[in-house]
Amino acid sequence: MQTFSPKNILVPTDLSENAQKAIEYALSLAKAYGAKLHIYYVITDLQAALGYVPSLPLDKIEASMREEAENYFEHLKNKILKDFDNFDMHIEVGDAPKKIVEFASSNDIDLIVMGAQGKSALERFVFGSTTEKVLRMSKKPILVVKM
Repeated sequence: MQTFSPKNILVPTDLSENAQKAIEYALSLAKAYGAKLHIYYVITDLQAALGYVPSLPLDKIEASMREEAENYFEHLKNKILKDFDNFDMHIEVGDAPKKIVEFASSNDIDLIVMGAQGKSALERFVFGSTTEKVLRMSKKPILVVKM
């Protein structure tokens, strides 16, 4: 039997408390295995999700979401990751499950660590669970952290 020793760990985040717990769990794995940690946030492509809505300033909403993610990442760097330097943080726009799977495939990710539930029940109802979709779509090993 071959020993599993991940060198690249991907942890997607939706900026929620549950996702932060998954990041902390992934960080402990990265430290234990000497792996690089990739923290990944996908801003929902509002144009694709909602279609064209002329009264909504979608570019301003997206910019606000990006700023929120950058502030969250800064918090992670200063608090949770302050004693760990083998990490990257990524922000992209698109469909989260699809982007997560694409990122994992194109960046030699050995393990994906995800929280079992994200921000809100409404989001899960409307959009479906990102974790469930990634589980179905990805060929990579996935560790789901139940909070």
